[in-house]
Amino acid sequence: MMGPTKLSTIREEVRKSFRMTDAELLAWFNRQLEDREQKPHAEQAEIAALRLLRDALRREVQGPKPKRRTRNPSVAKS
Repeated sequence: MMGPTKLSTIREEVRKSFRMTDAELLAWFNRQLEDREQKPHAEQAEIAALRLLRDALRREVQGPKPKRRTRNPSVAKS
């Protein structure tokens, strides 16, 4: 994914990823992370970048959390 990969290969992978469902894309990220973490000389920066991308996409899919309204104690219910 990173490193000496040709730009055309990266573009092809990005195109494929847009055809994935959210669950498939999450599974892909998890597989990539597992593969890299298994290697004895894993690039920690690459692993961190994959985690950040995965987590950012996961947050984007979930959407923003609804804001909680605070109750105004001075307004009494009747």
